[in-house]
Amino acid sequence: MLGTEWIKVSIETTTEGIEPLYGMLLSMGIEGAEIEDEADFENFLENNKRYWDYVDEELLEAKKGPTRVSIYLRDDENGRDTLLLLKENLLRLRNEDETLGSLAVSLDSIDENDWFEKWKQYYKPFTVGEAITVVPAWTDYEGEGTVLRINPGMLFGTGSHNTTRLCITMLEKIVREGMEVFDVGCGSGILSILSLLLGAKHAVACDIDAAAPRIAYENAALSGICEDTYTVICGNVLESDVTDKTFDVVVANIVADVIIPLSGKVSRYLKEDGLFLCSGIINDRVEDVLSALSENGFTVLEKRQDGEWWAILARK
Repeated sequence: MLGTEWIKVSIETTTEGIEPLYGMLLSMGIEGAEIEDEADFENFLENNKRYWDYVDEELLEAKKGPTRVSIYLRDDENGRDTLLLLKENLLRLRNEDETLGSLAVSLDSIDENDWFEKWKQYYKPFTVGEAITVVPAWTDYEGEGTVLRINPGMLFGTGSHNTTRLCITMLEKIVREGMEVFDVGCGSGILSILSLLLGAKHAVACDIDAAAPRIAYENAALSGICEDTYTVICGNVLESDVTDKTFDVVVANIVADVIIPLSGKVSRYLKEDGLFLCSGIINDRVEDVLSALSENGFTVLEKRQDGEWWAILARK
């Protein structure tokens, strides 16, 4: 089967520029990104030795040199429109903050099958929270606790970013048997699928990307989850009611610019005493999100930080 053609967009930056650059990508709805940073990669290898005894020399060599953040766009009209918008946003960032580096862009054509084979070399199982392990679909793994198998594809994240880790850790605490969960901006479906593995009786997931339902359903099947307990919708919660159900937990791992208007609409989807868990909030937007939650009648129950990123748990 032939692979899909993609455009690999590589952006040169600095170690300090990774977080703000990734935050900008998230604000555009781009979740999946590769980060090439030699110092960070060496630290990652040092602190995760239990997951491997050998790392390919080609991969080690590839991580040397300039710091880059790379994303993948479909090689079609929509992908090229996104590329134009990305270049405009990069120009704005460059003018606002010189510490982000040159933000120079380079483009390459990539076949999906080639990318997948290379990606498999370094996406390894990792543990989050007390007893949750995220495992690549192609990896044989047997362990205790909750095992979540995932194949993120080229559009969505692997679950390893700070924001997703924060959500996983907090969902582990709050999801109970029989709950219903709504995952807004679901991407690969990792948070809604996890909720079902933790005991939720039904989950609905929604994303504006048309590829999300297919990818989320495929990932759900890896964990033995069927469509009778899992529903994935392509839609925009800010523009219309995507479901008439209400939920015990609504989780939104997006960005502050979406969470703020969502805080005025999410009550529509919450049961009485329901919980709203939001993440994807970078340091300098935390107060904006807290103000929006307060203005819309929410009480903050918990705030949790990981690096530059925050998650907030609230109840109305």
